[in-house]
Amino acid sequence: MKFCYHNPVRIRFGVDLLQSCKELESDHILLVTSRGFNVRGLTAKVQEVLGKRVVALLDSITPNPELKELTALKNTLVRENLAFDSILAIGGGSVCDSAKFLSVWGDVVVRDGGLCIEGVEQGTRPIFAVPTTAGTGSELTKWATIWDSKAGVKYSLQSDSLYPHTAIYDVNLTRTLSRENTIATGLDALSHACESIWNNNANPISTRYALDSINLIVQTLPSLVENLGAFRLREDMMRASMYAALAFSNTQTALAHAISYPITMRFGVPHGLACSFSIPLLLDCLPQGEAREILAPLSAAIKELFITLKISTNPKDYGLDSVSLEEIFASLNARAKNGIFELEAVKQKLCESIHH
Repeated sequence: MKFCYHNPVRIRFGVDLLQSCKELESDHILLVTSRGFNVRGLTAKVQEVLGKRVVALLDSITPNPELKELTALKNTLVRENLAFDSILAIGGGSVCDSAKFLSVWGDVVVRDGGLCIEGVEQGTRPIFAVPTTAGTGSELTKWATIWDSKAGVKYSLQSDSLYPHTAIYDVNLTRTLSRENTIATGLDALSHACESIWNNNANPISTRYALDSINLIVQTLPSLVENLGAFRLREDMMRASMYAALAFSNTQTALAHAISYPITMRFGVPHGLACSFSIPLLLDCLPQGEAREILAPLSAAIKELFITLKISTNPKDYGLDSVSLEEIFASLNARAKNGIFELEAVKQKLCESIHH
């Protein structure tokens, strides 16, 4: 057996954010977050701890960050000659992905249908990533999802230099998440874990992390949604998200995510639901082989999780019909090729489920 596993991100789990800020190895920090954390007072506390080390605050990051908006932000930083040598990103996946885009020294341009880094300086500034949800895993990967909703395109910016320097996990930052966001981000992590197993790039280490993640999620998420402030349950979900990220950071996602992007773009379905509602059906579509055998003992528990959380697995409830499914499968992005499925059979199963 031959395989390779690599993840260079330093992990600091179960720490206090403000104490960790005091220990950051940087004197010129760009603080990137969303407006909600400014309103709730967290950014003010962080700025108070860091003092003059914060050279600027960008709190305008929105869900599903747009290429046009991020390019404008990056151009503003260059135009104002703002000197920062690292980024502190506090937020969900959109904040971390935006920080990755802004960390690039060179230009980020569209070429050959994708995003690439150009310029003499093609490196990045180090990112200290602080996830405030338990789901996206961006703090442990080398990818950033960037959207162009006007053109109907989802881009993936990819480079080994985009791995954050450090992932800082403060469990308390997730304790105020709503029930809806807790479910959506938790199911996003579940999708990451499952997709790293039914993946052509799977290896024994990624699969071990994925299984640990799935077990934690099916055991924890139903209890957590009934007790949203429970520290131990929040900690378990954050560990589950971290394990899933350590898994798919080496495999990428696959068909469930490939299907999800046009669903989010066309119908506004939150990413965590768009990328996970198909998981029970995909379990049934797994071809004979190692992945099916590995997931068989967990299949019933995964399906029961959706029933318990009252999350529909019918494509019709996410705006899909047979016509839109045909369109989606005719234009699947490269992520679909990571999976081990027979795509025509999956499409037919999804169409059948619409009419049941």
